[in-house]
Formats: sequence, structure tokens, C-alpha cells
Amino acid sequence: MMTVSRGFSTLALLSAFAGTAFAQSGIGVGPAMPSNSPQSAIATESLPLGPGDIVAVHVFDDPDLDQSHLRVTDAGTIPLMLLGPIKVEGMTPGEAASKVATEYMTKNILLNAHVQLTIEAVTNSDVTVFGYVNGVTGTTNGISFTLNAPRPLLTILAMAGGLSDRASHSVTIERRNSDHKRITVELPVDPMKDLDNDPMVYPGDIVVVPRAGFVYVLGNVGTPKMMPMNEDGKLSLIQAMSQAGGPLPSSGLKRVMLFRKENGQYNPVPINVGKILKGTAPDVKLEPEDALYVPFSAGKNLLVNASSITAALASSATTGIIYTH
Repeated sequence: MMTVSRGFSTLALLSAFAGTAFAQSGIGVGPAMPSNSPQSAIATESLPLGPGDIVAVHVFDDPDLDQSHLRVTDAGTIPLMLLGPIKVEGMTPGEAASKVATEYMTKNILLNAHVQLTIEAVTNSDVTVFGYVNGVTGTTNGISFTLNAPRPLLTILAMAGGLSDRASHSVTIERRNSDHKRITVELPVDPMKDLDNDPMVYPGDIVVVPRAGFVYVLGNVGTPKMMPMNEDGKLSLIQAMSQAGGPLPSSGLKRVMLFRKENGQYNPVPINVGKILKGTAPDVKLEPEDALYVPFSAGKNLLVNASSITAALASSATTGIIYTH
């Protein structure tokens, strides 16, 4: 009994100092315990094991089976005496301890096994955020910080500076273990709905925030601009023109050009917006990176032609064709 008491005291001490001396423990007693047990709660809060982690296994009442400095292999296993390799990748320490205890009893090595598994060191405790957050300048750059415990996704994004004005609300988390390799999270615009879809990010995970889908409205409109797609990824030609201030009276609505990217190149498509406004032609659904050019009427001098717009879009130099009136 004294040995068991010391084991639980050590576990409590590690929990108390989790912020400074990172270690996670789990105790398994034979088969997996019910989800509402106190020990199961400890296991749920622990970090999942991954390749490269260093762990120690303590078998109560049979110290000859104790092993320390066990490295989780690339295959996700740890080598144990009398058992051989045991798969633990993706498990919490408590889950792994329960599995080891069950293996000892299933193979008739121990009658009633009590096992504690402790993480001695985590190989990769950094979380890296790539993409369009305010703490990062582009998709090829990233920001990393150390986590000693799982944190909610919204907290991680806040630590990275928050979403930039060009960020997509579709965020990808790449897990450090192979069981749950990638998950995609859709962040609503409504902050209250964000709290309903806020998964945990674990040490070693990678968070990718891609650029949102954008369209360009250029030429003879109230405010030529680049604008993001709607939250649902839908935006029509008339909606985009309206958000850009609408066409000016001197616009040639019969000769609006839609530039759409296909096979890496922008191709112009003529559209008679006048018919759309009259209801005699359907509105056009826009796609990310589409560009609309609203020309002057036939009586005006057109300073920008299709070739110059295509060249500017291809080089991402859209500011060169957004002009004031």
C-alpha cells in the first residue's frame, strides 16, 4: 500500500508543477476504466503519445518490470519486458498504462496488474502556425511557440496574432500522430458560433490558415477593390459590383469583361451586365481569383485593354489597374 501511495503522490506533484516541469502520467489497472472515473479524467487531460517521446513504465508490486527512458519508435511502439513492442501512439498516458496492464494479465504474466506510464520528455512540444495570421508575413513563413498542454484552436490563433484580413475561415490542423492526421475546421464569422467549434491543438501540431478566396472589381465603378468571398464561398457578379459601389453612369455595361483563371492563365469572357440587370440573363457565380473589369461607355477613351489587365493579374500587380476617377 505504501508503494501505491507514493505513486499517487508523485502523480499529484507532477500535476502541480505541470507549468514548469512538464511531465504527464497515467495509471492503468487492468481493463480500461469507466469514462466517469477520476483516473479517466486525468488521462483525458493528458497529451497523446507520439514518435520520439520518452516514457517510463512503473509496475506496482513488481519493480523488476519497471523500465525507464523508453523511446516511442517511429512505428508508435515501446519495447516492454516479457511483452515485446506495444503500440501506444495516439494514446494518452492513462490509456497506454491500461493497455500495458491488460497485456500483462491477458498473457498470464501478472494476476492483477497496476501500471503507471509517465512521459519523461516530449520530442516536439512546439506548435507552428503557417499562413494568414497577423503574426506571420506570408504562407511560407510560420510562427512557433512551445505548448506544455493542449490548448483550444482559438487560443492558438490568438497567440499567433489573430486572423489577418485576408485569412480564410477554413483552418487545417495537422496532428503529430498518424491516427488523426488532418482535420479541417470551419470558423464562422459569428464569434459565439466559434466557441461551438473549437478543437484542441496539441504540442507538435501544425496549424495552417490559407488565404481566403478573393475577387477583384476594377474599372468604372464607385470603389475599385479586392474583396473576399462570402463565408459560404459564394459571390455573384451583381453582388460584387454592388460591394464595389456599383457601376458609374458612364459605364459600358454591355462590354463588361470577366477574367477567369484557367490552367494558370487568365482568360477574358465578355458579359452583358445590362441584360442581367434587366432580368433577361442569369447572374454569374464568381470563383476565387476572378476579376471583373467595367469599361467606360463607347464614347469614352478606354485606357486599359484586356491584355494589360491579363498581364497585371498574372503578376498579381492588380494595383496597377485599379485607378481613380
